[in-house]
Amino acid sequence: MTDRPQWHCVRQRAGPLVKECRALRPRLSVHDTPYERTEKNKILRPPRDSSVCRSRMDRLELQLALFGFEGTVYTLTFDAEHEPKRFADVRKAWRSFLRRLKLRRGGQPFDYAYLIEGRHGGHRYHIHLCLRNSDFRAEDIRSLWRYGGSVDDEPLLRHPRDTYRRTAKYWCKEATDGVAIPTGARTWVTSRSLRGKLPPTELWRDCSSRIAIPDNVRCAGRYQTENAFGAYYYAWYILPGGGGETG
Repeated sequence: MTDRPQWHCVRQRAGPLVKECRALRPRLSVHDTPYERTEKNKILRPPRDSSVCRSRMDRLELQLALFGFEGTVYTLTFDAEHEPKRFADVRKAWRSFLRRLKLRRGGQPFDYAYLIEGRHGGHRYHIHLCLRNSDFRAEDIRSLWRYGGSVDDEPLLRHPRDTYRRTAKYWCKEATDGVAIPTGARTWVTSRSLRGKLPPTELWRDCSSRIAIPDNVRCAGRYQTENAFGAYYYAWYILPGGGGETG
């Protein structure tokens, strides 16, 4: 290894979550054989769960991590009387509910992330919502939800080794279908105040491939691959913090 920095490094922090990757990136060529292209793409296109901010799931994971250890996820359902027939009706109900949330907060901005799910498998439309505990209590949400049904709540992090990616993966499981969820519709949305809390991505070059993970993290993971054309190293971890989980 020379002293000249060769490793492309990317680090993203979001609340207690830290994601970092370091890579020696090969260059694709029109003269590559199928074998060479396949091997190079192993470095250039890592698996979906081993990148800093490449996919919609990565981006949602980072947004959810900004809630830290004080996020609660609510599932809001409609009873038969208030059941929306169209996606547009769900959006209308959401906007009305959001106005009540804003009034409860006295017009002050607050962080939220929400997802509208369709009626696949015979289920009714419903809304998943993540809010900060210091902004709203579960009793507030139940009193402000006026469409019958139920309001269930659970911590964003259920236990000490839980991750934000679990919820991000669940929220990204249902694609738009053109019927229950219109094609191109944004299924999950985050507030401007929440997006504004995400620090800039850190980019630099380094002489080392080593990604250090502190000893006292709550949970962590690694992935790596290397071949004759390059190398890719990735690591993530959640720093210790307050409670907010069960179990």
